[in-house]
Amino acid sequence: MGHYTVGAIFARGGSKGLPRKALCKVGNRTLLEIAIDHASQCEGIDSVVVSTDDPDYAEQAESAGAEVPFIRPPELATDESPEIDSWRHLIRHLDETSGRPDVLVSVPVTAPLRTVEDIDSALNLFHSVPTDLVVTAYRSTINPFFNMMTIDNEGNAGLAARTERKVFRRQDAPEVWALTTVAFVANPNFVMSTHHLFDGRVSICQVPEDRAVDIDTPRDLDWANYLLSDPA
Repeated sequence: MGHYTVGAIFARGGSKGLPRKALCKVGNRTLLEIAIDHASQCEGIDSVVVSTDDPDYAEQAESAGAEVPFIRPPELATDESPEIDSWRHLIRHLDETSGRPDVLVSVPVTAPLRTVEDIDSALNLFHSVPTDLVVTAYRSTINPFFNMMTIDNEGNAGLAARTERKVFRRQDAPEVWALTTVAFVANPNFVMSTHHLFDGRVSICQVPEDRAVDIDTPRDLDWANYLLSDPA
């Protein structure tokens, strides 16, 4: 039995860390074009849609071959708007038009160095284990049990998290994973019923750190372009 799968790119126009982020380029393509291309090449994705509040983004998305079924309401495109609300908005639209998909794959514009195989791996994991959500992540060398700190109200620094026994080497600390924006694969029924995405059964699909660059600042963009051009 097949699974009808929608690949979705959620791109709001009001990014402050990197203005007009989705139209910034890595290599000779915009972040929006790259995300659409990755989703479109994934054999497990049946259709690619873009949810945006920005007419310029919508125009480029359609030129790149994606569907833009609506212009996202402004209240779902602010700095304070939870991402899950935009996911729900799209699912409700699909409910009223083509029907609710079996699987929703979010392909953020912020991870231009991902590969199509990374999305495939996340999708394969979603279909092979009982889970509500698959996230992509890599093993982190920054660890709240070893080398991450917080400062209390009196200005004293301490470890961000503690175990019952003291940790003197990073290898002895609990393993932690750094969440990436390479891809998210979700059960739409879970998305519509949960209060928070991490309240359900969550599985990690491991991706290499060098493909998990998360574009949020001009420096991130420079780094991604460097990695793309580096022959090594």
